[in-house]
Amino acid sequence: MIEVSLLRHVKVNGPAALYGHTDITPQLGQNKSLLAELVKFQQLAPYDLVISSPLQRCQLLAEQFSKACKIPLVCLNDFKEMNFGDFDGIAFDDINVDDNSQNWQLLEKFWQAPSNNTLPNAETLAQFHHRVTTAWLKLIKEQFSDLTREKKSFKILLVAHGGVIRMILSHALQLDWQSAAWQQNLQIVNASCSKITVSLPFCDKNKTHSVVNYIGLPKLNIL
Repeated sequence: MIEVSLLRHVKVNGPAALYGHTDITPQLGQNKSLLAELVKFQQLAPYDLVISSPLQRCQLLAEQFSKACKIPLVCLNDFKEMNFGDFDGIAFDDINVDDNSQNWQLLEKFWQAPSNNTLPNAETLAQFHHRVTTAWLKLIKEQFSDLTREKKSFKILLVAHGGVIRMILSHALQLDWQSAAWQQNLQIVNASCSKITVSLPFCDKNKTHSVVNYIGLPKLNIL
């Protein structure tokens, strides 16, 4: 059995924007508080491995937690947030988004139907989904191959982004990842945690069974 806690990074040091591949820093005060809570929880329900997006809003916390608790850390590029192309990292206040502007129309179309409308020079939703789910399946397969009779369960902390977490959850729940409602109506707030437990059914060792234990709960309330 493999338990994976999907932890979204804290708020970033920047104005409201689509932060995808833009490597913006986290708010250090919030990062420090979350780190303290993680270290405290580690004493009660320890993680065996930390996985992180390489972007510093995720990686800084992952590195500090890994070092403080002496846990292995692996950073994986495929768990980066979606690339929003020409709009990536640009503050909304700096974009001409009045009702008649082309930029507003592009953003509105993207928000209403992200699978059918790709922002200029951006990653498509299908590309993003394939990248994240492929990395997720590879991670799970590798960890199951490492399990032994002596260690029958394994706990992973995955520090990632809101979009990445939504894609993993949609895969685990077998939901429509192309749905605009799934992207807009599921709130994955900063520093919140979701949990998935993956097991191998006795009848077929080549397939896995996923259970979503909870979604988007504040980390301060979770063991």
